[in-house]
Amino acid sequence: MINRFGDNQNGEVREDYIIKSFTAGLLPWVDHYGYLITRVVEAIDCFTVLKSPLQIMQDSLLHYGHDLNGATQAAKQALGNIDMPPVKVYNNIYWFPIYSKVKEHNIWIASNHGNLYKAKNRTETNLYIGKNHIITLELSQRTYEGKLNKARTLEIIHNLRFQELYEETPHETNAQIVREYQHPYYHYVQFGEKTNNEKPVKHKITLLKY
Repeated sequence: MINRFGDNQNGEVREDYIIKSFTAGLLPWVDHYGYLITRVVEAIDCFTVLKSPLQIMQDSLLHYGHDLNGATQAAKQALGNIDMPPVKVYNNIYWFPIYSKVKEHNIWIASNHGNLYKAKNRTETNLYIGKNHIITLELSQRTYEGKLNKARTLEIIHNLRFQELYEETPHETNAQIVREYQHPYYHYVQFGEKTNNEKPVKHKITLLKY
């Protein structure tokens, strides 16, 4: 991998970082003492974080309510048992690893910032981020496109599932109570019509203090 960030390669140094919507890439970087850190590439900025790319990804996923293993298993459930699947970080933000995600020296790219690319040669691909960043990845354009397309496919699958979830939500009705149950810890009510035909019903659960 070759990185070209202009003249200022040292710049700002941060101790911690959480992925945002404008974060584009996490690149492994070795400092003067031999420690693995990360060059964080944003749409219009670039700086160093004193953590590995893997650590930043793990911290970010935990920050948004899940973990790397869970995000990986969710991707495999949707895409099949593939190697190096993309992961959903939050909302519509998806990332994919260039190499094995368990490697500390892995490179991570945000799919929403990975659309501008061009083959440099048969084995290298130039990735253009914003107006100031070029990252030359040591993999063919076809391989890169495959990784990017998997992230896009995962996003489409998740969006369709959430759409189905909202479509199946019962609408408010003026139906009568068809079932009611009083438990010491909650009160359950089911609304609907007492007919032989199956119709959408509405459920209400009230938690009681104890």
